[in-house]
Amino acid sequence: MANYVIKELPTGMGNGSEGKQFPKMQVYTEFDYNKVVELVHTNSPAFSEATVRGVLDTLAVVMKSYLPMGHTMKIDNLGVFSLSLEFADDKADVDNQQEKQGKKAQKKYHHVRVKGVNFKVDKKLVDDINKENTFERTPSTPTSPSPYTLEERLQRALSHIDRHGFITLQEYANLNGLNYSTASRELTKLVADPYSGIKAKGAGSHKVWVSR
Repeated sequence: MANYVIKELPTGMGNGSEGKQFPKMQVYTEFDYNKVVELVHTNSPAFSEATVRGVLDTLAVVMKSYLPMGHTMKIDNLGVFSLSLEFADDKADVDNQQEKQGKKAQKKYHHVRVKGVNFKVDKKLVDDINKENTFERTPSTPTSPSPYTLEERLQRALSHIDRHGFITLQEYANLNGLNYSTASRELTKLVADPYSGIKAKGAGSHKVWVSR
């Protein structure tokens, strides 16, 4: 299960969309480079973390080398990468002679640079995400007990792990209608129970729960 929040477009945009509501993904954690390497290795144990790191590092080098040469890069089931450009200096160089002659001054830009890297997602990736996930509105901090029993909460967590490979503390809390502290204490008890089928992996902000 994934969560979203409802946002509203600000007023003063002048396009008639003021007050329009839209869903926005609720983001709990930003996985850093090391975490991404670990997750790829976890989902494909045949590739060591060193191998995964080498491939990702090399991909960055290849993009840096070939995107500026006018190529785009398509990775199946992920998307297409390409460069976007901008003028490095928006000040116009004016031809004084043309000005004296009453002609319209022309802007001359001498330097262009990379503004960013565009990414167009592969439709198959979007379709697969929609098939494998449901999206629910982020609930307010629960003030009443979870609507599920402990056994039901455990089974919901195990089902989530089967689909995604792991579950985070925030995901466990949202999945079972618990606040953060209660979810943390409950996961600690489940890990201590050898029959729960759940164990902790990692530490600190990188800690997740996986199947035993």
